[in-house]
Amino acid sequence: MNLASIPATAPFLDTLAARWLARERGDLADGLILLPTRRAARGLAEAFLRAAGGRALLLPRITALGALDEAPLALAGALELPPAVAAPRRLAELSRLILALPADKGGAVAADGAWMLARELARLMDEAERAELDLPRALAQAAEAEHAEHWQITLQFLDIVTRAWPGWLAEQGLINPAARQVALLRAQAAAWAEAPPGYPVWVAGTTGGIPAVARLLRVVCGLPGGLVVLPGLDGGLSDDAWEALDSSDSQAGHPQAGLKRLLAGLDARRGDVAAWQASDVAPAGRATLLSRALLPAAALGQWRDPAEMDTTGLLRLEAADQQEEAAAIALVLRETLQTPGARAALVTPDRPLAGRVAAELLRWGIVADDSAGEALAESPPGVFLRLLAATLADGLGPVSLLGLLKHPLAAAGLSPAACRAQARRLELGGLRGPRPPGGLTGLRQAVAEAGDGVQAFVDRVEACLAPALRLTSLAAPPVAMLEALVAAAEALAATDTEAGPARLWALEEGEALALLLAEALPALAVLPDQKPSVLPGLLDAVLQGGVVRE
Repeated sequence: MNLASIPATAPFLDTLAARWLARERGDLADGLILLPTRRAARGLAEAFLRAAGGRALLLPRITALGALDEAPLALAGALELPPAVAAPRRLAELSRLILALPADKGGAVAADGAWMLARELARLMDEAERAELDLPRALAQAAEAEHAEHWQITLQFLDIVTRAWPGWLAEQGLINPAARQVALLRAQAAAWAEAPPGYPVWVAGTTGGIPAVARLLRVVCGLPGGLVVLPGLDGGLSDDAWEALDSSDSQAGHPQAGLKRLLAGLDARRGDVAAWQASDVAPAGRATLLSRALLPAAALGQWRDPAEMDTTGLLRLEAADQQEEAAAIALVLRETLQTPGARAALVTPDRPLAGRVAAELLRWGIVADDSAGEALAESPPGVFLRLLAATLADGLGPVSLLGLLKHPLAAAGLSPAACRAQARRLELGGLRGPRPPGGLTGLRQAVAEAGDGVQAFVDRVEACLAPALRLTSLAAPPVAMLEALVAAAEALAATDTEAGPARLWALEEGEALALLLAEALPALAVLPDQKPSVLPGLLDAVLQGGVVRE
C-alpha cells in the first residue's frame, strides 16, 4: 500500500516538503500534491522555500481538494458539469422562496430573517451533498408522523430544499457548490482509475471524512506514483484501544477514529502505513501523553501501565479573568518570538479569546497571523456601514449619530480630526439632554441655538446622507436600500483632500467588503420591497461569515 504517516511531534508541511525534495528520481517539478485547504497549499509552498534554503525552485503543482473547481485536474467530465450557483445568488433566491411562504409554513419573516434562514438551508444542503445523503428521504424518516406534529410543520418549510430549490436549479442549469465539488472528485477518481498519470500524485493531510475524497484516496493508493500521507497516525495506541474506537458512537469524535475509518475503507491496517522519520519539534513523550489522555473508555485501564510521558514545558495557569488569560498567552507568544528561529501558535476554538490575544500582541507591535481571519463585519469599513445603517433606522438618534460621526472613516468633506471636533460640538450644542424628535427636523430643532458652525456641519451631514435619507420613510427594494447606503457611506467618508471611495474601500478589509457587496447587490434584486427598519439586520446578515485575511 502507498501509505505513509508523519508523526504528530514533527512539522507536517516541512516534513512533506523535505520528503518530496529527497526523492531519488524524477523532476522535482513534475508531479502533483493535493492538500485539504488553500491555506495548507500556501503553507507547503513556504515549506519548500525553507527546505531549499531560500534558493529558487520549480515546484510541483500544489492544489487544495476544495479548489478543483478553480483549476480542474482532468477536463474529462469537469466541462460536462453544470456551473455552481454563486453563493450570494443562492442565498437571495432561497430568501425569496422563504419570503413567499405563508405564516403557517415558516414564512412571515422580514428579509434579514429570511437571509439568515437561507444561510442555514444552504449549509444543510452542503452537508448532505458532501455526505452523499438522500436529503428528502432522510428528512421524511427523521421522526414518526404520529409522534412529531411540529416536525411535519418543519418538513413543510424544508420543502424548499427538497422540491422548490432542485426545480429552480434545473431551470437555471446550475448546481450546488458542494454537489459540484463531489462530482469533480468523482470524475477525477474515475479518470485516474482509467488512465493512471505518468507523474507522482501525493495526497496529504486529509482523513477522508467526505466519501468522495475517500474514494479518490483509494484510487491514489493504487497509482504507480501515488502516495497518501496521513496526519499523525498513532502507531503506539494498543490494539485493544484501536479496536475500541468504533465500539460506540461516543468515540466517533476521537482524533484517530477518522483515520481508522479511512484505513478500513482502503482495506489497509495500521501496519501497512509507513511511519516517516522526521525531526521532532516536541518531546517524544509528549505524543504518548496526549494519546493516553484521549484513550477510549474501553481502554482506560492502560492508565495503570507505566509509560514515558513527558510533561516538560507544560504549564497550567488559573487566570483571574479573561483579560489576564489573554495577557498571559500574549506574553508566552512574545517570549517565543524573541528566540531566533522559533515559532509559536495559539490553538483555540474560542474566537473572542483569540481576538483578545491579538489585541494584546498589538501593544508590542506584533501582528498575529489569524488563520480564521478578521470578521468583515468587525473591520473598520464594516463597522462604518453598520453604524450608518443603524443611524438611518434610528431616525438619526443622538447615540447612533454621534457613534457614526466619531468613527475614523467619517469626514463629511472635512479632515477626520475636524469632523470629530465638529461632532463633539454637535453633542455639546444640542444632543445632550432630552432626546429630540426623530429625523432631520428633530436634529435641526436640537441645534437651532447651537451656532452657525454646528448648523453648517449638520448641513454637510445632510448632504452626505441624502441618498439614503430618501429611502427611510417608505418600503423599498432591499437592493435600492443597500445601494443608497453605500452611496451615503462614500459621501460621508470623503475628506477635504481624498475621495470617499478611496478611503472606504482601501486596504485588504475595504477590498474584501467591496467584493462581497458587489456580488450581493445584484442578487438582492429578486427580493420584494421591505420596510426601512430591516436595513441594519439585512446588512448584518449579508456580512455574516465574511472574513478578511491580511
